[in-house]
Amino acid sequence: MTARPETKPPILAAEKYLTALTNGGVDALYAVAGTDFPSVIEAYARAPETGAKLPRPYTVPHENLAVSMAHGDALHTGRPQTAMVHVSVGTANMVCGALNAIRDGVPVILSAGRTPLTEDGAPGTRSRFIHWAQEMFDQGGMIREAVKWDYELRDSEQVEDVAIRALDIAQAPPPGPVYLSLPRELLAREVSPNDTARRRSHVSAPAPDAAAIDRLTDAIRKAEYPMIVTSNSGRDPGATEALAALAELWALPVIQYNARSVNLPFDHPMAVGFDTKDLLAPADLIISIACDVPWVPSVTRPRPTAQLWEIDHDPLFTRYPLRSFPAVESIIAGPTAALTSLALALGEPGRDDTTRIDRRRIAVARQRAFRLTPEMLDMSRFTAESASAVLAAQLPGDAVVVNEYTFRTALARFERPGQFYGFTPAGGLGFGFGAALGVAAANARSTKASGPVVAMLGDGAYMFNNPVACHWASAAHKLPVLSVIFNNRRWGAVRNSTLAMYPQGAAAGDDGMLLADLSPSPDYAAIARAHGGQGITVKDISALPAAIDQALTAVAGGTQCLLDLQIEE
Repeated sequence: MTARPETKPPILAAEKYLTALTNGGVDALYAVAGTDFPSVIEAYARAPETGAKLPRPYTVPHENLAVSMAHGDALHTGRPQTAMVHVSVGTANMVCGALNAIRDGVPVILSAGRTPLTEDGAPGTRSRFIHWAQEMFDQGGMIREAVKWDYELRDSEQVEDVAIRALDIAQAPPPGPVYLSLPRELLAREVSPNDTARRRSHVSAPAPDAAAIDRLTDAIRKAEYPMIVTSNSGRDPGATEALAALAELWALPVIQYNARSVNLPFDHPMAVGFDTKDLLAPADLIISIACDVPWVPSVTRPRPTAQLWEIDHDPLFTRYPLRSFPAVESIIAGPTAALTSLALALGEPGRDDTTRIDRRRIAVARQRAFRLTPEMLDMSRFTAESASAVLAAQLPGDAVVVNEYTFRTALARFERPGQFYGFTPAGGLGFGFGAALGVAAANARSTKASGPVVAMLGDGAYMFNNPVACHWASAAHKLPVLSVIFNNRRWGAVRNSTLAMYPQGAAAGDDGMLLADLSPSPDYAAIARAHGGQGITVKDISALPAAIDQALTAVAGGTQCLLDLQIEE
């Protein structure tokens, strides 16, 4: 008799979903659980018996923190990560993090439970009074504009297909978050297991148009002062090295405007600064690479005759409702592919190029002479600038910094991708601490040695980060992040924008502090200590070096630490 093939027992749809994520490269699940999670919890509890490979679960006590951790983790690993929250109310708290992720181009899989569809009879049906009040006609509608794609699971047997489609869309250029709503009954149903994992499709980034590259090459050769402006090209593997080589060979000055990654080593001889203000004037050709806003027209403009070229997966940034930069041409391509093609087309400079290149080297050297350095600062005063200078000097070379506004990048000397992550263009406060925890989680799962992870935060940003939730997650998951608060007891952005609009207005009478005053300042250091960490209050610049040493020692020993820098304005 021929033996019948062994039939595998059915599995929960929740297990099939989580397994599909793991097979798609997802390492971590940042979960804010609710009453829709029982089958997810059961799948994890069964995993030692079933042998299911599931993403590592992290319990997180706030939705914005969960998304920010997934965001930071995905930034650092280069792979999609996932956050899962509770139904409609959880989704509402997720929206700010989703906006940060979509504008930052980060592939995260966002999912939420959904109120049970049935009122009686089915496994997982409504069993609590909240199941009526939490149901929405269109749960995904509240987050739809903040994601690339959203979908509600309708058939348990399709859960793997839906997960794979979510992964494909999230990672397809330009990458970004997707959102799934997952009804409780459907996750609780038993489904047939797969004999083999379904393979994901690979969506290749488009190659730059060769004719367009040739036209840009011709424009560079003819220009007196071609300039590159980039915010995030360093996110593309290989782009930093490619940009460094091209900029050096052809003496192309580079502005890392509102840098969100290490696009060019910060001390590269062609790195002229981090703000387009006062630096665009000489340019007759501007090449914007992975830069959503190459300049702010109400603040500064290039010369009227300057040509603008844009390079990105989506060079028109079509998800931005209004964006009116007059580009001569837009090239659809990733930064590495475009820079590599451009370098090949340009080749080595010829005799006719030498004079222009030499003039640019001299001009860039003059511009760099005006870059902010510690020598230009009054180091006796405790300011954001002097504090940044001391931190930049003392942080080890393998430190990873997540900067939510406050750390002065002009004083830093980051050299490699993965050392620095800047604030997202969406401006949703409450990103930095969570993203740093996500980076630390990625490092903890890695076998590679890693340095300290540092979150640079303003005092207002720190409060938006749900500090109790962040410090709890740091302690619970053994993620010893160093959080540094630049505490000036005010909303700097609110005050500065008010004074900029009304320099002689009535608000200037109180120095723009109305609705910007965050005094009296609480004892932030005590919050860290309440979670088993170290908290150090620093009131004078002279005490900062010793405080940094103490903080780095604590973090190296596995203890989180907070530095409350009570700086001057």
